[in-house]
Amino acid sequence: MALPPPSNEVVEYVRASTGVNEKRIKEAVQQLKAWLKLQPHLPHDYDEGRLERRYIWCKASIERTKSSLDMYYTLRNAVPDILSNRDPLKPWFEQITSLSYCLPLPKLTEECHRVVLLGNIDPDATKFNLLDVFKLIFMVGDVRFSEDCCVADTYIVDMANFGLGHISKTTITAVKKLEVCAMKGYSARIRGIHYVNVPAYADVVINLTRSVMKPKIAARIHVHSKGLESLHEKVSKKVLPKEYGGDAGTITELWDAWKKKLISYRGWFVDQDKMKADESKRPGKKIESGDIFGFEGSFRQLSVD
Repeated sequence: MALPPPSNEVVEYVRASTGVNEKRIKEAVQQLKAWLKLQPHLPHDYDEGRLERRYIWCKASIERTKSSLDMYYTLRNAVPDILSNRDPLKPWFEQITSLSYCLPLPKLTEECHRVVLLGNIDPDATKFNLLDVFKLIFMVGDVRFSEDCCVADTYIVDMANFGLGHISKTTITAVKKLEVCAMKGYSARIRGIHYVNVPAYADVVINLTRSVMKPKIAARIHVHSKGLESLHEKVSKKVLPKEYGGDAGTITELWDAWKKKLISYRGWFVDQDKMKADESKRPGKKIESGDIFGFEGSFRQLSVD
């Protein structure tokens, strides 16, 4: 399976990691549902399982979860090139999933972290669209809100098929959009980002990523330039696919299963295009793009504090 259902032991471990139990979870979910119904600018229906996962990934903070939910819907207006038009039966999906992957691995680590692989299948940069990759990442994230149960994420970025043509398409504006959507809209809890198979010229991308991340997350970026031994010290082989010396199957097999899972959510993704914040109904000050991203105008440049 692409994402096996969590055992009762995993559910209890994840809840305990944030200091909550089933009773507190149910109370929090009802509070959040009641709060949503009072927000004139937000959609009012949100699945209880998704609310639980968002609450846990917001470290069991009601106020942080409210902020995350608001931003989740607000960002759909601010970055439609990533968070809208996500029909997996359209040509863009077939193209990007044949070029790149965003692959959550089926086995959790002992600490109940989910390991997610990012990489390219095809080295041809002429067909590569970075924003479509980011769109794919957040589609996977939305499925995980519905099904996953984990404490945090560990990312492995494989740069084996990442060439100069890909680097030329990687801009600070795009990477900043990714960071803001992940941290503010999707409540990402990132315990590590590991780069493997890194060519010398990829330093520019890694440094660019560090530059837009908060210092705490930037400090968790690791570059494994001398093989996979140092990666295995951080991530158990039991969790990894065969290509990384592990036991979790091949990337091709696992990615095929995930593509089918994403397509199975087609109705949900199409319906979600209508689910956005309505700024005309927002109480108080309306939110502008520059308020979210720290950019002047339409993402023209970073504002420096």
